[in-house]
Amino acid sequence: MNGSENLFIPLPLTPGAEGVYLRSLCGADEMMIEDTGTKNLISLLEKLMHAGAEANKVRAAQIVTADRDRLLAALYISLYGAKVESTVTCKKCEEKFDLDFSLHALLKHFGHSTTPFSENGKYELEPGLSFRLPTGEDEIQINGFTGAEAEKKLLERCLLEGNAETDSERVQLKMEELAPMLSMHMQAICPECSHDQEVQFDMQSFFLTKLIQERQGLIREIHYIASQYHWSHQEILDLPRNLRKQYAALIQPEN
Repeated sequence: MNGSENLFIPLPLTPGAEGVYLRSLCGADEMMIEDTGTKNLISLLEKLMHAGAEANKVRAAQIVTADRDRLLAALYISLYGAKVESTVTCKKCEEKFDLDFSLHALLKHFGHSTTPFSENGKYELEPGLSFRLPTGEDEIQINGFTGAEAEKKLLERCLLEGNAETDSERVQLKMEELAPMLSMHMQAICPECSHDQEVQFDMQSFFLTKLIQERQGLIREIHYIASQYHWSHQEILDLPRNLRKQYAALIQPEN
């Protein structure tokens, strides 16, 4: 996204919304990110969606979780490109090595199910057994629970008809088929000791961690622009991210 251009992202799994428009990320948005939790992410997306509020028919917390993962992938690609680069610490020799892959390939691998999407959000496995897909609101409500207890609480919220005790496995498998998350375990071989190990990738955690890690770079950019143009801190924070980086790149060689 350049300047004030809005990015449209389809939401095929979220009932009542064809998609959402996101405005360009700015420094104020980046500064508000403190952790990789869902509540923090929802607050960020709500701000980015505000500029297209008239066109956006859904709130950030109402977006189906799998749709939100794809929204983050599209936002990541618009900011950094499709290549994901990560540094991994070997579990055996503790040396660091690089790991990279394409988000386009990941999106293709985790394509949506061939099952038709439900316009009202209700999916029926059989008469008397139906469910909806989890959303950010559900995740926030079960915050504090972990492991099997969190899965149980989430299923109880999403099960519309049926028995949470006896039908849980069938419903969870169908949810995973309909709306796979952009989360996976990858095999990686350490180039130093050849140890074969499993590495986990999670779209939400990776995206927010990357923005958090750029915090010092953001502060330097603010300093460069403030020193050169004498703009206020808030004026610089309100600049679209790409424009801010262009200004900083022009100034930096002069310092």
